[in-house]
Amino acid sequence: MRAEAANGWQFFVATLLIVIGAVNIIQGLVALFTPDFYMVGGTEMLFLGFGAWGVLLGLWGVVLVVAGLAVLSGRTWARVFGIVLACLNALAQLAFVLAMPVWSMVAIAIDILVVYGLTAGWPSRSRGEGSATSSGMSTAEHEAYRSGYQAAHEAPPQARAAERTVARPGGRGRADG
Repeated sequence: MRAEAANGWQFFVATLLIVIGAVNIIQGLVALFTPDFYMVGGTEMLFLGFGAWGVLLGLWGVVLVVAGLAVLSGRTWARVFGIVLACLNALAQLAFVLAMPVWSMVAIAIDILVVYGLTAGWPSRSRGEGSATSSGMSTAEHEAYRSGYQAAHEAPPQARAAERTVARPGGRGRADG
């Protein structure tokens, strides 16, 4: 397992993990010290009271922050660790849906972004495919990008034919003939 220099996706995912971890720490502190903040009919959510959830969420937030920092190492174990933690965090946020429905849904959406960033949004160079170019892309990625760029900026055949055929005021169709 090789470590690569951090790229945009790694910084994005690491930032999300650190932010969601910090918010979990704050959420845990609020549950621990001000349980009246959460408007729930009973004193228990699922199977734990607010104090226990506060401690659990605080510690969980610290683990998420550590995972965010580990992702910057570029190691495969850090990616897997981040994916597992983001999935578990989404499940833990379901326990807070009654207390804070909007925030729980936002946290779950952020967790989904983290999972996406750690899976689909990772460049192939971290798997060692191709040789790196000066832009950080592998040669194959660079060639695919160039061909896609050219295709997008090239006029379709019908448009090129229409450019050659220009209507004249006298009603004749060809401008070049």
